[in-house]
Amino acid sequence: MSKKYLLFILLLLSVTYHISAQQSPTAIPIQFTLKQGAYVTLVIENNTGIRVRNLVSETWFPAGKNTVQWDGLDDLGRDIDAAKHGVYSIPGKMVTPGQYKVRGLVRGPINAHYEMTTYSTGTPPWRTEDHTGAWLANHTPPQAAMFVPATASPTGQPAVLLGCYVTEGPDGMAWIDMNGRKRGGRPWVGGVWTAAPFMAIDNGPKAIPGTSLYVASAWESGKQSGIAELRLNALSVNKKNDYNVKQVLKYSLGASSLDDAKEIISGIAVNNGVLLISLRKKNRILIVDISKGQVTDSIQINAPAGMCYDATGRLLLLSGDDLLRYTGSPRNSKPEKLISNDLEAPYALTIDKTGNIYISDRGKSHTVKIFSPTGKYLRQIGTPGAPAAGPYNPQHMNNPAGITIDAKQQLWVTEADFLPKRVSVWSLDGQLLHAYYGPPKYGGGGTLDPQNKSRFYYAETTYGAMEFSLNWQTGTSTLKQVYYRPDANNDLQLSFRNAAPETPLYYNGQQYFTNCYNSNPTNGTATAFLFIRRNGIAYPVAAMGQASQWDVLKSDAFKTSWPKGVNLNNKGAFSQQFFIWQDQNGDGQAQQNEVQYQQGVVGGVTIMPDLTFCIARINDKAMSFAVTGTTKQGVPLYDINKGKILAQDIQPPASSGGDQLLEGPDGWNMLTLGAKPFSPYSLSGTKNGKAVWSYPDLWPGLHASHNAPVADLPGQLIGTTRLLGGFFSVKGSDIGPLCAINGNHGNVYIFTADGLFVATLFQNMRSGIIWRLPKAQRNMPVDSLTLGEENFWPGITATQDGKVYLVDGARSAIVRLDGMENITRLPDMTITVTQASLNRSLSAIAATAAARQDAMAPKVLQVGILAQKPVIDGKLNDWLSASWADIDKRGVKGYFNSTKQAYDITGALAVSNGRLYAAFRTGNPKLADNTGEMPQAPFKTGGALDIMIGSSNAKADSNRRTPVAGDARLLISVINGKPQALLYRAVVPGTRTEDKVPFSSPSRTITFDRVDNLTSQLQFATSEGNYELSIPLSVLGIQVGEGTKIKGDIGILRGDKGETISRLYWSNKATGITADVPSEATLSPDMWGTFLFRKK
Repeated sequence: MSKKYLLFILLLLSVTYHISAQQSPTAIPIQFTLKQGAYVTLVIENNTGIRVRNLVSETWFPAGKNTVQWDGLDDLGRDIDAAKHGVYSIPGKMVTPGQYKVRGLVRGPINAHYEMTTYSTGTPPWRTEDHTGAWLANHTPPQAAMFVPATASPTGQPAVLLGCYVTEGPDGMAWIDMNGRKRGGRPWVGGVWTAAPFMAIDNGPKAIPGTSLYVASAWESGKQSGIAELRLNALSVNKKNDYNVKQVLKYSLGASSLDDAKEIISGIAVNNGVLLISLRKKNRILIVDISKGQVTDSIQINAPAGMCYDATGRLLLLSGDDLLRYTGSPRNSKPEKLISNDLEAPYALTIDKTGNIYISDRGKSHTVKIFSPTGKYLRQIGTPGAPAAGPYNPQHMNNPAGITIDAKQQLWVTEADFLPKRVSVWSLDGQLLHAYYGPPKYGGGGTLDPQNKSRFYYAETTYGAMEFSLNWQTGTSTLKQVYYRPDANNDLQLSFRNAAPETPLYYNGQQYFTNCYNSNPTNGTATAFLFIRRNGIAYPVAAMGQASQWDVLKSDAFKTSWPKGVNLNNKGAFSQQFFIWQDQNGDGQAQQNEVQYQQGVVGGVTIMPDLTFCIARINDKAMSFAVTGTTKQGVPLYDINKGKILAQDIQPPASSGGDQLLEGPDGWNMLTLGAKPFSPYSLSGTKNGKAVWSYPDLWPGLHASHNAPVADLPGQLIGTTRLLGGFFSVKGSDIGPLCAINGNHGNVYIFTADGLFVATLFQNMRSGIIWRLPKAQRNMPVDSLTLGEENFWPGITATQDGKVYLVDGARSAIVRLDGMENITRLPDMTITVTQASLNRSLSAIAATAAARQDAMAPKVLQVGILAQKPVIDGKLNDWLSASWADIDKRGVKGYFNSTKQAYDITGALAVSNGRLYAAFRTGNPKLADNTGEMPQAPFKTGGALDIMIGSSNAKADSNRRTPVAGDARLLISVINGKPQALLYRAVVPGTRTEDKVPFSSPSRTITFDRVDNLTSQLQFATSEGNYELSIPLSVLGIQVGEGTKIKGDIGILRGDKGETISRLYWSNKATGITADVPSEATLSPDMWGTFLFRKK
């Protein structure tokens, strides 16, 4: 048997209760023929075009004739409580007889191959286990640079240490050899989040032995404490290619926001065991006695910044725009003003072996300026000029920061900027020798141009965006243009958390950009902008979304334009306004007459290739706004009164994911939301304004995924977050537009515009290989890798040459997806479902479950006969010695910030003084809550505690499949806060036919001879999810003694919104059906275990 065929069989046996039943030949057959083995997706629609079942998704079938059996159930239910415990459960209901259409697709394998990595230095350009791969921090740019001799280097060879402020994952401190090769690194130094923004080495004769260098940083003293602390640590090399870190001290730096903490420290220097720390904004220097681990003094100095000691032990200190030199202690000596001109905004300094002084300067120059030992200006390195958008000049530095000179007399400069993050290496006479770029932000990202795949766009959150030129022959990239770098004083401020533009759009021969797909890492963004590109620079020209998220509209200048009664600065209904802005006069700014308002709560905003804005929700309507015209300057115009309603009854997101809309061709639209009547835990789609399909999405979002298991079914969605972009089409395929959705557990999911599941790309983070490959090789397969958790920013593009490329996210690696062109549709099929076929399906479900039960070992539960009766108080203190039955142990433990656990529902029984006692541990105080809308069938209307009690007649057949006199069911539920007990007895001799209680479905009717309300004889208590109850044995009709054995079972019903969604028992596992009244009512003693009564 081939592995693929074996996998196929195993999949069919494990596709939950629904799919396992459909394989019976007595169910509803769906037949198709394949020319070769392939992955198949099938969906079933009723005669009105509404999808009732996603039957199979990306499931492998062999060549030839194939038959899939449908069990007649839909997949429209959602067991959300089970999902929160890590269980994939889709309660189904039987469909009605009639005509149904089967649609589907077929595809071969889709293989992912690595092409190249952009904006990432390193060999390889991603993290490796030995820390030699990748480059520096993701959250912050390079900041510190310091040359260390071999004795202070982890490699035993001279090295340049590079440091950043904050990182999450990659190294924030790295050691680089003289050829620019990273030889190691570490993420944090001396505390969570912070790395090495300031470093110093003690070259004094009285340096503390054994210490290689010192690292200083600032962070909050506690989470949201509002207090900043100094973190000062001593590092010493070890034999593990790393440093040992020892805390020198933590020291309060006073009240500070977390954002401001990074600016508190402005320089450090150390000599003879005394370390100085500049606090520019506090006009102060701290003096630390390292041996004591104490701040022993502080000195007031104007705006102190970078500092260092020269070869003779003199302190050189940048103060404001001056350079001071001290011949003694800064406390006891008067400084010499060595430089008082030629500096604008100096940051750091270093000294070469001749005594020349190198100072990184900002202001309008952004160069490294060189002065003689006496302070005479000599020259500068780099092309001067302030950072600005435009063509990228590698000879220019942006915000030069840390500087150092290595053993080869090369000047290393960290550029503390995001456009780009860069470390540049220069000869001392000013020649650029090397430049090391990146890495990308946390979650990475970037977008290929669909019209020219040699152009790659990358947005660095709110800071701006860059264009890279890709060389597909060499697999390398070159930064060409900073096409968006907003000036806080002059350029239009975007809305809350709106990123720089990254997705290119082409309309009427003009290039536009949008930030709608790269502003929110986990779901749709409530405000999105459209940008036009003029002379290489992107300018905002239109926006739509939630008005209260755009501070420009909340300013005093716009208050008079607000609709009557609206206050955008308030919370609640009076601030909920949808807006449209269009730059009608082309000045790149917003004016009152350019803004339109409409009342509404707004969901995610996307922009289509024809510049149509799509709004996932304005209140409960999905809407689009098409271009109504353009100005001479190419600004598209929109009319708020001409919005098109694409769908109604759109539900808000169920968790932190989704909330996006794509408008497709032929009336098809796709939502990463649930449109009624479908569950909010769904992806859904509409056709001509009508919701017609849904796809189960039980863990929609980053936070929801913290409760999710590893997917165990093909096509199962885990942690869906954001769209990777808009619809794209693949040359050579008849499948039509496709879209991609990111998954928080390292997958990407592909769908068609009409909601057919196409493929899962990459592996789940818990089962796939982590992307830590030792080498980067062109064309290497990467299918077995996981993209990892919180891989926020993957993107996907179909290019004009017919290829499809995926930007992986965190590494900004470009991956080629081979096989997308082989996706094709299966011919539509029509099937007829009759009541007889539905009846056969129910029988097949029961038979399959019974066969599974027969394969299990018989279960025995010991029931204690107690001399002292338990106290019915819900605390279960009297049950410590009981034998507990496992009712539900499914699921997985949540992680990170989730406190959810796998199910741990157990039950126990006892008898004492003529009464039956039961205890349940559920962890859910509302588990037994029930609406009671069906007085004799609460097993249909919510939760309950359930006890099956077999006949105590010794002559009763222990293998009986039908109930006999004495077999009963005790069902306890809580209705309107009050307990209710019903006793169901299938056989009571002498019952008249007209007195029997029927339970019916369209397919059949069963009867119980009696259904009695025993609430008056029930003792009941509950406490914190524990339940305890007691009822007389006499009303149950059983007599027990030492060693008595009877058939029995114990379990629970779980409900949601007045509907029972699952039935779970200690013994009977054939209880998956919650959509057929007779099946839910029937007593099945052959599936019960045995209660064994023992004295205790």
